[in-house]
Amino acid sequence: MNAPSFPRTTVARLTALACALALLAGCGGTQNAALPPHAGSVPIGASSAVRLTITIPHATNASSTQRRPQYISPATQALAVTITGPTNVSEGINLTTGNPSCTVNLYSNLVCTVSLALAPCPGNTACYTGTFTTYDQAYTNASGGSCTPLSSCTQPAGTKALSQAQSVSFLVAAGAANDLPITLGGVPAAVAVLSSAGTISGNALTGFVLPTTQSGKMSVLGVDADGNYILGPGAPTVALTTSDATQFTVSTPTTSAPNLFTIANTSSNPAGALLTATVTPTTASGAATLTAAADIFSGSATLYVTNLGNSTVTAYNAQGAQQSLTGGFPSLGGPYSIAEDPANGWLYVANNGSDTVTAYNAQGAQQSLTGGWSGLNSPYSIAYDPANDWLYVANYYNNTVTAYTSQGAQQTLTGSFPNLNGPVGIAYDPANGWLYVVNYGNNTVTAYDAQGAQMVPTGSFPNLSGPYSIAYDPANDWLYVANNGNNTVTAYDAQGTQQSLTGTFPNLSGPQGIAYDPANGWLYVTNYGNNTVTAYDAQGAQQTPTGSFPNLSGPYGIAVVP
Repeated sequence: MNAPSFPRTTVARLTALACALALLAGCGGTQNAALPPHAGSVPIGASSAVRLTITIPHATNASSTQRRPQYISPATQALAVTITGPTNVSEGINLTTGNPSCTVNLYSNLVCTVSLALAPCPGNTACYTGTFTTYDQAYTNASGGSCTPLSSCTQPAGTKALSQAQSVSFLVAAGAANDLPITLGGVPAAVAVLSSAGTISGNALTGFVLPTTQSGKMSVLGVDADGNYILGPGAPTVALTTSDATQFTVSTPTTSAPNLFTIANTSSNPAGALLTATVTPTTASGAATLTAAADIFSGSATLYVTNLGNSTVTAYNAQGAQQSLTGGFPSLGGPYSIAEDPANGWLYVANNGSDTVTAYNAQGAQQSLTGGWSGLNSPYSIAYDPANDWLYVANYYNNTVTAYTSQGAQQTLTGSFPNLNGPVGIAYDPANGWLYVVNYGNNTVTAYDAQGAQMVPTGSFPNLSGPYSIAYDPANDWLYVANNGNNTVTAYDAQGTQQSLTGTFPNLSGPQGIAYDPANGWLYVTNYGNNTVTAYDAQGAQQTPTGSFPNLSGPYGIAVVP
């Protein structure tokens, strides 16, 4: 994903025949100011007219709403104003076409102008304090576009604040024009961690991959309650740190690009680290600091293959050269599949022969767990869900999927994973939060949410033949299914619509397991029929690794650990 640009665009202004409040692009921050009066033509009187002019940018489509770095955002529907001083004002104002003070300009932006009456400040000293908050839903009792006092205004359930400014001091002078620039602060509801186009691949859910001894760019942004990135002057302060600076370093952003960080890989063989992103609102609104975590790995992936023929796990680099491990993956019993939990760096093996799941570190040393993995019945496949930090196991003999913590404690779900028929493969799609289960018994793929409620894709996953395993490709948002019945791999989008590929996935022989490597974009397939692992690009063209994946014995499951 390309990192967004950060223009500085003024999108709203409050003017007082003498006071102006500019709501700048991006959100976050408050500037208090009392500027000296300028010459003007406003006659001295008991009060001065204060005019609020707010421009709400037009959103042409959903994409522009999500990505356009403008504030006030296109989702803005209402403004709350509270002013204290010689004259007290408290009002809710709808910023919609239903307000007679709002019109659409030539650029399809909505422009709303509201007048208030404030007594001038004595002398030349700021005497007013104002607070301003925008919302994503209009007031329901705003007759004529406004309601007063603010305490009487009614908002629909679920209304969310989009931006705020607190304790803004300003001057209203009779017979003079005063300009008062103020920045509204965005209210972040989430943190976005994005990789720039180029070196770094992956996403915050599945983890980022940075090739060995290289560097790349990443962005950290606040996201408001309606999904808009909060950018520009006054945006929340962001930070990005690494758990291990001996492997990955993070640069300090520049003033001109405050959301952009450079990540450098400083180790010749990094195992991986945890990135922590922080978004701190710059308003005095009391909004909490938000954090998000994401894994980052080197570009030298390790492939782990379960061998059913001799109950072993063998490790290889991305080119098929076998790796020497200090542990031996003990206590395996008919290992069918393997999955990694990047949160703890452990590998979990589903043992069909002993109805167990065993856990190991990256070197194959077994880990002691507090849970007992209850409810297993011929476990065929295992998948990790980073959203819940859960592991899901497909049980062949009793047509179930069971969920566990990383310690093996079974979870109680509200759904039951209905309509399973010989489930043998399972994969998680972080883009929609669905689990996809391959049913060998009736040549289907069924989809579920994390609680086991069945989803209804628009496609039907056609042309399956003895499907055995499934893998998710985050680069294309595709799912690949290895078909043991006819030695093929078929590709589908997240809705189950088959994709037309230029390659044919040649030289398959009893394909059992399939996994995707985000570092090189390859798919690896274990071939039980001839003790091989074959590699392909996303279109199904076979690749030629320099290694041969030696010492395989009935290869079954495969996991790629970046």
